[in-house]
Amino acid sequence: MATYEWIDVSGAQGYDPLADALDDVFQPEEITKCLAEEVTDAVKSVLVEHGYVDKDYRSTLYSFYAKKGRTYRRDCVRLHFFNGSVSYDEVRRDISCDDRSLEDHYFGYVVLRPTMKATLGRSVLSPGVLAAGGRAIQSEHQVNVLGHVLPVGGFPSMAQPTDIAVCAHVSCWAILRHYSERFPQHREYLIGDMARLASAFDPGGLVPSLGLTVWEAERVFQAAGCFPLVVTKKRGRDGEPLEDAGFYGQLMAYLESGFPLFVEISSRRHAAVAVGYSWQEQAAEPTRRFADAWERVDALLVVDDNRLPYRSVPRCAASPISPEDYSGQDIDRFIVALPEKIHFPADAVDEWSRRFADAFAAADDEVVLRRWFMTTISELRRHARKRASQTGDALLRILMELESAQYVWVVEFCSLAQWDKGHVTGRAILDATASKRDPVATLLLHDEELAIVFDRTKASGEHTEVHLRRPSGVPLPRMELNLGQVVRA
Repeated sequence: MATYEWIDVSGAQGYDPLADALDDVFQPEEITKCLAEEVTDAVKSVLVEHGYVDKDYRSTLYSFYAKKGRTYRRDCVRLHFFNGSVSYDEVRRDISCDDRSLEDHYFGYVVLRPTMKATLGRSVLSPGVLAAGGRAIQSEHQVNVLGHVLPVGGFPSMAQPTDIAVCAHVSCWAILRHYSERFPQHREYLIGDMARLASAFDPGGLVPSLGLTVWEAERVFQAAGCFPLVVTKKRGRDGEPLEDAGFYGQLMAYLESGFPLFVEISSRRHAAVAVGYSWQEQAAEPTRRFADAWERVDALLVVDDNRLPYRSVPRCAASPISPEDYSGQDIDRFIVALPEKIHFPADAVDEWSRRFADAFAAADDEVVLRRWFMTTISELRRHARKRASQTGDALLRILMELESAQYVWVVEFCSLAQWDKGHVTGRAILDATASKRDPVATLLLHDEELAIVFDRTKASGEHTEVHLRRPSGVPLPRMELNLGQVVRA
């Protein structure tokens, strides 16, 4: 039977009263310490939902924990987080707020498993209450709380159960759960499914796991109906990973495309999910003629099973870090689980765009910054329509009439001064379904004054030039389409 407790965490005691409300099988002291350290003061109250039936925990209970000598409870606890505007009516078992907009005051939930160890289960928390900054991949999750259906935008996470599933299983599960919430064509997978999908045969049950290789993780995504691409950092003759600009260019391209990345940190024997980034406020001067967006990154946002989500990982470590920590430089392989229709990979876009970078430089010695990311043609048109006054009528018409497949690559070029202002010199739009041998993968090239529209029905690369006649003095804005801005609560 479900029962509820309302815990005020805004006082001097903080989360201590919550520990008193939890049985010892949920690790109350460790959980409240974690919440106190990582959740911001925006959370004022916690609704404790006892007797919660969690499908991810049940997927492991019947096929693994029920076969052990110790008896494991079937029910979990779910913690719901609210700000100070929400009150609880114990008699009516209801929550309310003065403005009648509960969804504006709800920050998500955390499930606790009754496993005595690694009890942090399926969770979806708003990045704004975890001191995260920058931009993050998010999907909207619908949560039923006392009969109210409340949306929360976030990325799914959990701690590894440590026995039947470890960090790689949890990373695969988090990405597939995000896809099932974000895209209706993707089915839902539970944490108990991860071990089965990784196996080349049906093991007939769940057994303790020592981990997954990156190739077994690739098999998980294939079995789930995705089209995974494994990208590996180059290594020297001694086998050590090299500083590979092309590797990080691809990592940022897929991340900015809105695809969460399964990242491997082999030096830590660890896997996590990259879900976002933050830009540097004062970036150093690039040392190369052509620089990429990766050099403007301050930190990556990572869903790591050792912490609550949206951990900020520095792009590079200025000094030696502890064995438990890592930086973006320590990532030496990643998997991007792509949809079926993507055939033109990020490294091909990298190679193609280098040939055109000179054309977008205002001076021979000017540094040119490049960004490239994938989006849908409909999202591109929505962005252009929303910023019609900056886009201009002629360019807007070209984009609306552009004959394209569902997915396109967008390549943006800008100077350092333009980057700081959020402006670009120009763009290229490429067909993401093209192949590396396609004689004409380009759909459109344009700057502030001229657009070149390509006829891809002809191998000769025939094109039409259109003078845009955009509003004088109005710069082209940088496009950041696929990740949501993190708004701190």
